[in-house]
Amino acid sequence: MLSADQTIPRRDLSVAFKTYKRQLSNYQRLQLANNYCKAAYLEVMSLAKEAGTWVRAKPRLGNLDDLVNEFRTPPLPGRKMEVSVATAVIPDVLASEMAEMMTLSSNLWSKLLFPLVKHVEGSNVVGSLQYLSYADVSIKAAVQMYAELQLPTTLVPTRYFEFLRYGKEIMDGIYIIVDVSSRYSDPFAKRNSERRPSGVIIREHGPEDCEIIWIENVEVDETRENLYSTIIGSNLAYGAHRWVTTLLWNLKRDKSSFSDLKIDVHPGAGSFLLALTQAMKRFFMECVSQHPDEAALTVITSGEDPIRILHNKKLTEYISFVGVNSFRVQAKPLSVFQFLMKKDLQLEFRVFGGSETNEVHEEPELLFTFGTDDKSNIISLHKRVTKEGIVYGLQEASMDEYCSFILSKTLTEDTVNAHIVCGNKSIYEDSKSRMANITPSGFAIMPDGPGGLHCDASLVTFLVQLYYDPLGNPVDVEFVRKDFLSDLNNIIRELNEKVVGEKMTGFEIIHLTQGKASCI
Repeated sequence: MLSADQTIPRRDLSVAFKTYKRQLSNYQRLQLANNYCKAAYLEVMSLAKEAGTWVRAKPRLGNLDDLVNEFRTPPLPGRKMEVSVATAVIPDVLASEMAEMMTLSSNLWSKLLFPLVKHVEGSNVVGSLQYLSYADVSIKAAVQMYAELQLPTTLVPTRYFEFLRYGKEIMDGIYIIVDVSSRYSDPFAKRNSERRPSGVIIREHGPEDCEIIWIENVEVDETRENLYSTIIGSNLAYGAHRWVTTLLWNLKRDKSSFSDLKIDVHPGAGSFLLALTQAMKRFFMECVSQHPDEAALTVITSGEDPIRILHNKKLTEYISFVGVNSFRVQAKPLSVFQFLMKKDLQLEFRVFGGSETNEVHEEPELLFTFGTDDKSNIISLHKRVTKEGIVYGLQEASMDEYCSFILSKTLTEDTVNAHIVCGNKSIYEDSKSRMANITPSGFAIMPDGPGGLHCDASLVTFLVQLYYDPLGNPVDVEFVRKDFLSDLNNIIRELNEKVVGEKMTGFEIIHLTQGKASCI
C-alpha cells in the first residue's frame, strides 16, 4: 500500500511534490523478519558444511537465494571479509547449557569470551522480531546485541558490532546460535564492522560434554599497516580458533584451585581472586581501547604518538598516570612470557618498595598459587618486607597460543586480611566497596604470525602505573612521558639482551618505541 508521507516545497517552483514510501503491514514485516532469520540460519549451516565439519546437509527452507546472495555480496573498497570455522569439544558442559550461555545473558557471554570481547550490551528484541520469537516455538531466545572487540594494543582500532542473535533447537540435543548484522533491519545502527551470518552449532558429545562448530563471518575495514598487520591479515587475531580457545580458557579458569599454600585462605577467597584479576585485565583493556572510559581515564598524548599516557582520575591518594606502548621482539612468545613474569613483579614491588627498576632484591616470598590444572592460568600472591612494612604483590599470568597476559598489583595487609586470609586476624568481607583499587601494571603478548607460543617473534604491549606525590613539584605530560620511556627502554633492552641475545644501541631502542619496529 502506498501513502503520502510528506510534502517537500521546491524553491524554484510554486507547486509542491509528494514523496512516497512503501508501508509494510505487520504481517509483511513478520514475513520479512522470518525470511531473514531463516536465510541467516541457512548461511551458517552452509558455511559449516563447506568447511567439512560434521554438518552434512543444509536445511530445506524454501527459496531464499535472493537473501543468501545479499549476505554474500562482495564488500566495498576499503573493506574486507574474514571467514573462519573451528570445531572443539567443550568438557563438562551440556549442549543445552552451552546454548543458554550464548543467548540468555550478554554478561555471561562477555565473561566467557573476555578479553577478546571487551564489552557487550544486550537488549530484548522488539517489533516484528519479537513477534517472530513468539510465533516460532523452535526459537529459544532472541536478543539484540552490541559488542566491542579489542586487541591488547592502542595500534589496532576497536571493532564495534550490532547484531541480532537468536537461539534455535534444530532437533533433540542439537542447537544453533545465529548472529546477523543489524544493518538488515536497522541501517543506522552504530557500528564500524558487520557481523554477516555467523554463529555456533552445538550438539551433545557423550553424557557430560558438548561439541561445537564456531563460524566467524564478518565484514571489517582493511587492516592499516602497523605492527599487528601480519597477525590480523592471517586471521589469527579474530578468527574462529581464537574465539574457541578463549572460551575454553575461561571455562578452565573458573575451575582454578589453590596449591603451595603458606597461609590459611578463606573459602570465598578464590571467587575474590578471580573477580579482582578479571577487573585488572579489564582496566588494561580499557587503557588500550580506542575510546577509553572518560569518567575514569583521560588520554593526554596525541593520537599520533605511539606512546599513550593517560591520567587515572579514579585515584586520589596520588597523582596517577598510566603509560602504554607496543613493540616487537624477535623471540618466541613462550620465552618472552617466562622472562616477563619475573620482571613484572619487580616493577610492581618497585612502585611501593622505594627501589629502582633494576635494583637487586631478595626474591619475594610466594604465599600461594591459585591456578588451572594445566598451568595455563596462575594467580599468585607474594610478600616482601620493605622499609615501609609488609607489601603484597598479586600477579595473574595467563597463557594461550593467541594472547597471553602478565598483570600484577600491590595489595595492603588490610586488603589481604579482609578478602583472602582465614584466621583470627581475618576480617573477611566479600564486598566490592572494600576491594582495593584495580589498577595493574603488566604485559600482553601476542605471536607475530602463525606458530602460537613458538612463533619466531612476539608483539608486546607494556602498561605501567606512574604515581606522583600530590604535594610535590608540578607534573606535566613530558615529565611523565620521560619516566615511562625510562621503564620502557629498560624492558626492551633486557628482553633483547637476555632473551634474544643481542645488545641494542640507544638509537635502536628509540626506533622501536616510536612504532617503527615492523621495519627491524
